[in-house]
Amino acid sequence: MKFKTYLIFFLLLGVLPDVFIGLVPLGGAAWWWRLLPAIPTAAALWYLVLIGRGVRYTASLRAFSYFTFIFLFPKFLFLLVWLLVSAFSKAAASWVALASALALSAFFTTLIFHVSTHLRVKHTQLTFSNLPPAFDGLRIVQLSDFHLGSYGDSHPYARRIVEATLAQKPDLILFTGDLVNFDSREADSYLPWLRLLEAPLGIIAIRGNHDYLLHRHGTEEDRLSDTLRLLQLERDMGWKLLLNENIILEKEGQKLAIAGVENISTSPYFPDVGGDLDKALAGIPEGCFTILLSHDPTHWAAGVAGKAPVDLTLSGHTHGLRYKLAGMDPSNWEFRHYAGIYRIGSQVLNVCVGLGSSFAFRLGGYPCVEVITLKQN
Repeated sequence: MKFKTYLIFFLLLGVLPDVFIGLVPLGGAAWWWRLLPAIPTAAALWYLVLIGRGVRYTASLRAFSYFTFIFLFPKFLFLLVWLLVSAFSKAAASWVALASALALSAFFTTLIFHVSTHLRVKHTQLTFSNLPPAFDGLRIVQLSDFHLGSYGDSHPYARRIVEATLAQKPDLILFTGDLVNFDSREADSYLPWLRLLEAPLGIIAIRGNHDYLLHRHGTEEDRLSDTLRLLQLERDMGWKLLLNENIILEKEGQKLAIAGVENISTSPYFPDVGGDLDKALAGIPEGCFTILLSHDPTHWAAGVAGKAPVDLTLSGHTHGLRYKLAGMDPSNWEFRHYAGIYRIGSQVLNVCVGLGSSFAFRLGGYPCVEVITLKQN
């Protein structure tokens, strides 16, 4: 989202309600009392200036989000409710509007400080007739959408994710993208914990749309340099990155393929970053059981199901949300596949609800470590 968009939101949600509240409901109060509601707006303006100047961009954006959702949205609701109720009873308007604003503020506060870090573990068993017997019972932990920049530096939530993952004793850990929001440095303080992740068959990862760092850097050269740094950080942690590539796991002479693509999406709002499914599947033996890592679940119905020799696709991206705001075209507002298991014929998609969010909170439910056990039918 561009700086001008933030500014428009700020004027609409912050300044307009403050002017109204100071002139109408608090019109007869002392001047300092009338200015009190504007304090959060002033704080949000300060962080908006920092965002515009690129100063501590991720931290400033996070703080701006907190003030916007906890204070500015509720004040805007106060304005709307007051105008509506005052048409029937001016005596009740202020109290009803205040109660509505406080309820909305409490709702967002709960989402930010409780729901967004209230980690859960979900277990799923999937049965396939063509799963090699040697991999019967394969225990996979799927992690997705860390969005580390949303939590600041060294938030203990990341440690809980690592502990919950290791407690599942996975054979294999698969990460389906979005480690950070805007900058590779968001991951720096979390590296000591993330390095503790391990599994007998390794950790295999792909990039999500945020991992291309398309929203922050002033020049393309800076962006490419930072994306290379992010890739190296993941490799230094021992993660195997699949960039339109695959890896063959072998056990007792039997094979299972893991393929991973660069981000592919049907959304017009994500640029082409070179996702190539054919390249990712190249060299996989015919009939080999194949798991595909593809960050955006829209890729599955558009380019995988019924079109490619892939048995199981693992995606993330949605954060468990079925609906999203994406421009003026309503056809872009809904994820057909937004959470859980989907099937077309014998092909299966799992959409992981993920661990974080690029905003200050999650609306799609609690974050989740997903454990998938593969069984042979």
